[in-house]
Amino acid sequence: MPATRTTHGLAPAQVHCRLNVALREDERAGFVSARVRDQRARADRREPLGEEVALRVGERTLSFSWGHPWQLGTAAYWAEQTRRRPHVESYALGATLAEELGACMLGGYGIPAAVGIAAYDAVRTAGLLEATPTAGAIEAVLRTPLSVPGRARPVRYRFAAQRAYRLAGALAMLRAGEPPREPLDLRDWLLSLPGVGPKTASWVVRNHCGCGRVAIVDVHVHRAGLTAGFFACDWRLPRDYRRFESAFCQVAERAGVSAAALDACVWDQLQALGPAGALLLAR
Repeated sequence: MPATRTTHGLAPAQVHCRLNVALREDERAGFVSARVRDQRARADRREPLGEEVALRVGERTLSFSWGHPWQLGTAAYWAEQTRRRPHVESYALGATLAEELGACMLGGYGIPAAVGIAAYDAVRTAGLLEATPTAGAIEAVLRTPLSVPGRARPVRYRFAAQRAYRLAGALAMLRAGEPPREPLDLRDWLLSLPGVGPKTASWVVRNHCGCGRVAIVDVHVHRAGLTAGFFACDWRLPRDYRRFESAFCQVAERAGVSAAALDACVWDQLQALGPAGALLLAR
């Protein structure tokens, strides 16, 4: 990591030091829950702190340093941050597969999370996700300015025509077919729907099925994995999605946490930091 300054005026080495002190102070003050201590005890039996780690991904072996929890951006850092988060029983956004599909297709690339949720709520409230709507009906809802928490003014949804067309097609195929029940088979089936790529399909399956064998590799997870060393620099999305996913799930297993919880931790922290997150993780 270069000797750059953070947004708080601290060099990365100072950040690492402060994180280490904070972890120890939390332990002494009793702020770390029994659940976190149990998770950590289980993870410590297999977590390779400070060691070189080798991941087998297809025909390739990736080697990287696991690091320590106070070393910003390492696998050990993300593992510890994940263990310290409140436990989440479910990441579901919708009550049915159709609703989950709608929520995930209306979010994602180019759409801020709060805007995607507001669009999903509007389309669901209009009764369009449990029917076989036309693209025009969905587009009409999406073109109505949305009330988004934290925004002083109504927000216009980007890509209204494109997302409406894709969602209408996906819902029609969902109604016409019989989706598989097994999570990984369902993920493969979802890839046949218009506008559904590997990230969206994995997102739907993680949320709807509670599946821990998939990963949502977005820009934040991609950046974190490259910085930590468990993603290869020559892998490309979406071509190498299964390689990214395999590496990420192996890291979660080594850390003793679920892939869903690790993904959520990375996303929450880097999304909140915005451009500062890229600066902090820059090599």
